[in-house]
Amino acid sequence: MVVETPNEVPPVDDERWVQALEAVVVDADLLQLHAQPIVELSSGSVAGYEMLSRFTGPWRASPDVWFSAADRWGFNAVLQARVLRAGLAARDVLPPNTFLTVNVDPHLLAVPEVADTLTQVGDLSRLVLELTEHSRAGTDDGTAAVIAHLRAAGGLLAMDDAGTGYAGLSALLELRPHIVKLDRELITGLDTEPVKRALVEVLGDLAGRMDAWILAEGIETSDELDAVVRLGVPLGQGWALARPAPTMLGELDPELVKHIRTTAARSSLHEYVASLVRPAPAGEDPSTCTVILDAAGQARMVGDERGGWAPAMRVAPSATVQEAARRAMSRTLEHRYVPLVCTDGQGQVLGTIGIDDLLMSAVSAGGNPRGR
Repeated sequence: MVVETPNEVPPVDDERWVQALEAVVVDADLLQLHAQPIVELSSGSVAGYEMLSRFTGPWRASPDVWFSAADRWGFNAVLQARVLRAGLAARDVLPPNTFLTVNVDPHLLAVPEVADTLTQVGDLSRLVLELTEHSRAGTDDGTAAVIAHLRAAGGLLAMDDAGTGYAGLSALLELRPHIVKLDRELITGLDTEPVKRALVEVLGDLAGRMDAWILAEGIETSDELDAVVRLGVPLGQGWALARPAPTMLGELDPELVKHIRTTAARSSLHEYVASLVRPAPAGEDPSTCTVILDAAGQARMVGDERGGWAPAMRVAPSATVQEAARRAMSRTLEHRYVPLVCTDGQGQVLGTIGIDDLLMSAVSAGGNPRGR
């Protein structure tokens, strides 16, 4: 016989969820909102917060499991209305010059519990309503009326998971949100995948033409953070910046803010290769470095990701992207796609420049992925 432990989470079609959901609806202590900072990536300042649901019992299940169970047993509208009310109340403790976002399924906007929560409030300023799926929300009269009220009352609209296919693009064009959240799958590994970076630029340009901001969510590593900053994405969110917390964090770690500002300042020089430089371990052991130095500490060889080595082609950080691209393409085919080495006036290695990054920057000179 299998004995179920107290913390074991039953499947969402288990009837025990009914009692658990009823308890959450009645007891305010069983559902709390945690705030994850949304950061302005040019300055490192906290621009806003996403309010995330956290359930305390009877099972330690993730929020998506709770909402799946709520949808299965008919509690979804009342539960999301509860979250909306808590989010609206949280505006009273928002730090100055910040906003908060609250998630809602767009197909619930016309349901009375959710619709009344929004339409009975005359001032929705500093609230961003984030639509969490790509149903065609604007085609329903009731839903369209709620969205119209949101805009008229000073609220903003955000669309989640942009870049996930035609359905998402169709919703983006139809809803014309104020904030476009880039799908986490698009951000994961962004620093190593040129095609993803190109797609971010395309979505940024589209958002800019709609007078919207783009927001990169799910930034989990420092390399991903540097990549979105270098691309000029205006807003970011993820564990690499700050984790969700019961209270609203007013400021980020000072060292992180300094790093963001430095990276953003370098990236603003988009005409020059300085904006493309990545740190590169240097030394004498090929197994531990990507640039091999000579006895004087100057770059002698540079390795590519396939493990090949080539004589180092050095460029100054003040070299233009076009100039560096021409020099790189003038090399023999064997070495043409090996990274360049960026050095200062004394020949000391500052880092390497990937050819993919270099060519992408050269062909998109003058582009602006920021939006707005």
